[in-house]
Amino acid sequence: MELTPEHIDVIQEMINIGVGQAANMLNSLSGKHVKLSVPIVEVIKSEQLIDFFQAKNVFDNYSSVTLTFSGSLSGSSKLVFPTESASKLVMAFTDQSQDELDFDEIQAETLSEIGNIVLNSLVGSLANLLNINLNYSIPLYLTGTIDQILSADISFKDDGLILLARTHFSIESLEIEGDFILFIDLKSVSEFVNSLDNFVKEGGFFTK
Repeated sequence: MELTPEHIDVIQEMINIGVGQAANMLNSLSGKHVKLSVPIVEVIKSEQLIDFFQAKNVFDNYSSVTLTFSGSLSGSSKLVFPTESASKLVMAFTDQSQDELDFDEIQAETLSEIGNIVLNSLVGSLANLLNINLNYSIPLYLTGTIDQILSADISFKDDGLILLARTHFSIESLEIEGDFILFIDLKSVSEFVNSLDNFVKEGGFFTK
């Protein structure tokens, strides 16, 4: 089963709702004015995803946070930041500098917390609007090349559905860019599409 343009529009709007929730929570957590935006969501194949990151060429290493989920749907969601963006984000939230001896530990803890908030909000908005019950794992923080980060994710090897959206964090004049990736396991794709169809048939956002 494939996603139609209407499906993509619905997913986009659901993710935007999650983005608003995540921004509010990050504002409360940091005490700073945090704006989040997600441009167009696109369906992408696994080889295209790797090409997408490798085409940037300027970033060898990335920092990522992965939230795996199971239940009516199974798969994983991921936030991926270039190393420089990850450090900027952590410094904006903690007021710590990269000169700190334990900055790597601070970065791992901070990005895990930020990633957990953002991913829970984005995936949670989809699940709530589609009336799907999901169970979430503990967030996994990982650094390395994009190949290392993706190959560590079982969902990526599943040849299921992959959704990609650029994510912009605006924090007190800082512009930080990352990528939100949603993997839906192959066995769950039909259920996901059916849930989207039912949402549209029931009136979509006009009834929410």
